[in-house]
Amino acid sequence: MAFNKHVFLTLATTVYTVAFIATFDELRHSVMISSMALVGLCGWFYGLRTGLLSIIPCLLLNTAILFFVSGQPCDILQTYNPLGIILCIITACAAGSLKESYEELSAAQSSLALHVDEATSELDNLARQLIENDEQERIQIGQDLHDGVGQYLTSMLLHCEALSLKLREAKRVEADLAEWMTRRIHTNIQTVRQLSRSLLPIQFTETTLETALDEMAAYFNDVSTANIRLKGRGNSSDIPISTAQHLYRVMHEATFRAIYEQKARKVDIKLVTGRHHCRIRVKGSEISRQSPFSSGSISEVMKYRIRAIGGKLAFTELAKGRFRLECSANFKTEAESWSGTV
Repeated sequence: MAFNKHVFLTLATTVYTVAFIATFDELRHSVMISSMALVGLCGWFYGLRTGLLSIIPCLLLNTAILFFVSGQPCDILQTYNPLGIILCIITACAAGSLKESYEELSAAQSSLALHVDEATSELDNLARQLIENDEQERIQIGQDLHDGVGQYLTSMLLHCEALSLKLREAKRVEADLAEWMTRRIHTNIQTVRQLSRSLLPIQFTETTLETALDEMAAYFNDVSTANIRLKGRGNSSDIPISTAQHLYRVMHEATFRAIYEQKARKVDIKLVTGRHHCRIRVKGSEISRQSPFSSGSISEVMKYRIRAIGGKLAFTELAKGRFRLECSANFKTEAESWSGTV
């Protein structure tokens, strides 16, 4: 039941009046505190002006009791001393001032909360835009690699195969060199395709996060001298597509930075998936660079991606330049999300 100040003040006034009339003559003069309380309530509920005006009914009630009931001055007119009126005026002023200060403070808090909400919303929009721009840049680079460099290498491969065949038919010694060039170009084409695929969005409707991370580890093992190992536990197919996409991007960037910026020779990736929770841990060791991976190496995009899925990102520096980066997120399965919207 909501608090109603009008009903409360009416009850307080009624109790005050009844108690005032029913009190014995020898005790009636002791109700000064109740008069001050009633005036204070009026000042608090309705402001300074109403609080001051509420003194008038108290005076009228005291006057009526004085001439028609008791004949003895009482309450705020006790012995015709203005002290009671002065105390009531002070009480009304104090209550009214407190009320105004409270309303100003409440208005300031509401305004501050509104500004914070607007700033948070704007920050979320900027973070979302930053993630979208980062994703678009990756897609553009991946398409350029596939359509530009990939097609150019494919054209070179066809020419080298034709050249190798002609040289082999002519029994020229350069045929071995042409075949070697053909194999190298074919290897580069596969590398470009893998790189392009890693930059394009992963189709998690057809694969799982563990499979995507396994392919990522295989790619980095092929193109670098580092040893990338992946361990998975649990069913990662329950992870929602959006959560899996962000986690994959974070792990891809963390692994890339560990290998190429920090020169880590070993990178261990561990994926643990529960019913409504997943955790990925990247641990780098045998760092050859003097300035190891640190919390400053975590890009803002990584932080925004984790924030977008309501996850947590923790970085721990270990001995001898080693580090551990762990991100976790809670989620609902696709079936639970659908059932919650029905």
